[in-house]
This record gives sequence, structure tokens and C-alpha cells, in this order.
Amino acid sequence: MYRFFPILILLSACSETPSEQQSPRLPSRAPSIDLAFCLGDPFAGSIGQPVQTIQAALPERSRVLGPNDLMAQDYRIDRLNVFVDDDGIIENITCG
Repeated sequence: MYRFFPILILLSACSETPSEQQSPRLPSRAPSIDLAFCLGDPFAGSIGQPVQTIQAALPERSRVLGPNDLMAQDYRIDRLNVFVDDDGIIENITCG
């Protein structure tokens, strides 16, 4: 019976347990959501243009976010997010 003990020790070393030093992997981007949920379809082709060209036509639940702007982390599928660079050029448009 004791001759199987070393084998059990070796097998237990092979089990998959998360290391305390590893951090959980988080997605680098939110999952892609169809812009229809937040009324963003008409603005999908606006990436690379100045935000002033669409700002007056944005839906009521929308926000324009620059690279240093603070943003709430709550997720609202009906909210349109327009991400702009320092010069006000649209870099990305998402729902959330």
C-alpha cells in the first residue's frame, strides 16, 4: 500500500490549482454589442471624423469621452459611448 504513496504525491503536484500570484484575466475590451441597442447605427461610419460633426445628432443617452475623462463603470446597453482622442477625433463608438 505504501508503494503507491509517492505516485499520489506526484499526481497531486500535477493538479490545476490557480497560483496566488496570478491575477485573473480580464478582457481587454467589452464584448462587441450591436449599435442598434443604443441607437448608434447612424454613427457607425463616423470613426476618424471630428465629434462636432455628429454631436448635435447624438441620442439623449450618450456620452462623449476623451482619453483623460472619468467615466462611470455602470453598464447600460441603451447608452451610446463616443470615444475621442485629444483632438476630438472619434476613435471608437460602443454601447454601454
